[in-house]
Amino acid sequence: MTTPTRDAVPFPVDQAALTVGHSPRRRFPGVNLKSCELQHPLADRLVAEALRTLGVHDVRHYPVLTGVRAQLGAQHGVPAERVLLTAGSDTAIGLLVDAFAAPAGRLILPEPSFEAWRHYAGLRAVPVTGPRQLRGSPAGLDGSELLDAVRSHPSSVVALTNPASPSGLLVPPEEVAELARVCDLYGHLLVIDECYGAYADVTHTPLLTHHPRLVVLRSYSKSHALAGARVAAVFASEEIIGHLARYRPDSAVSAPALALLSALLGRSAEFAEVWRDVRAIRSEFADAVERIRPGWRRLEPAGNSVTFHTGSVHEPPLVARTLLERGFRIRALTDVPALERCLRISLADRMTMARVVGLLEDR
Repeated sequence: MTTPTRDAVPFPVDQAALTVGHSPRRRFPGVNLKSCELQHPLADRLVAEALRTLGVHDVRHYPVLTGVRAQLGAQHGVPAERVLLTAGSDTAIGLLVDAFAAPAGRLILPEPSFEAWRHYAGLRAVPVTGPRQLRGSPAGLDGSELLDAVRSHPSSVVALTNPASPSGLLVPPEEVAELARVCDLYGHLLVIDECYGAYADVTHTPLLTHHPRLVVLRSYSKSHALAGARVAAVFASEEIIGHLARYRPDSAVSAPALALLSALLGRSAEFAEVWRDVRAIRSEFADAVERIRPGWRRLEPAGNSVTFHTGSVHEPPLVARTLLERGFRIRALTDVPALERCLRISLADRMTMARVVGLLEDR
C-alpha cells in the first residue's frame, strides 16, 4: 500500500489555463447598472407571469429542446435544425473557440470587444489578432483594420459583436454584409454576437441564407430578462450546428430555463414594447446627462446602456466611486483601449435613471 506524501506531484493541467483568471460574481446590494441586465417593469411582469407557469415536471424531467428550437426558428425564419441552445452566450463563445478557433489556430477579434472571447482563447492558447475597431475622440467605429486582417490572415474565426461591446455602437448593415462576403471569400468563419440586437431592432439571421460560413449568436439573458436563467441560441448552417452539437452544450440548458424562454417567446408583441421603451429611456437619459454635463458626449448608443466620453481619464473612476457610495454600480472603462475617458451606464426604469441624473448633477 502506498502512503500519500505531502510532496505529491500536482495533477497535470493545461498551462494555458494558468494564464487567465476568473473572479466569481457577487451579489450587489444596490442598483446594478454595470451588467446590462434588462431592468424594466413590463419585462419584470412578463417574467413573473412565466414563472407562475412552471411546474414540478419542469424540474423532475430532463429538458427536451425540440419545441423551443422550433419556436426560435419560426421567429427568426430559420429551420429548427439550424438552431442550437446553450447555457448563456459565454458558454456559446467557449464552445465556438473549442470547436473552431482552436483547430484553426487563430481568432480575429476587433478590439475592444466582449472579454469572454479573449478569456476562452487564453484557456486554449489560441493566438488572437486584435485589429482596432474604434478611432477618434470621442470614439467612432472603423472597420478598415478588421477587413485588412481578414484579407491578410489564413482561415480563422472572426468574432464581431454588433451592437459592439462595451462601446454600444452599431456597425451599419451594409458593413456587416460586406464583412460576411469578405470572410466567405477568404475562408473564415464569421461569428456575429447580437446579444444587444433587440435594443437596436436588428438581427443578422437573414444573412445566413447567403453565407454558409456565418454563425449568429443571440442572448435571451439580455433581451428577455433571463440573465439568471442563462440561455442563448446559436444560428448557423446544419453542418455547423451538427458539429457544435457533438459537444453537447444543450445538456447544460435547464428545463426551467427552457420553459421560461418558451413562455416569453409567446409574448413577442409585449417584449417589442419593452425594447421600444428602453430605446426611449436611453435617449431621454442621454439627453438629460448631456444637459447637466456639457463636457460629456454619448457614443451613439444601440444597446441597453449608454457609454459617455467624459474628456478625462480621471473622471470615469471618480464618478463610478461616487455613484457606488450612493448605491449605484456602473462601469468605468479606463482599462479599455480607445475608451479610457469613458464610462458606461446600463439602463433601468425611468425613475431609477432620473435618480442617476440627480446624483450626477449633485456631484
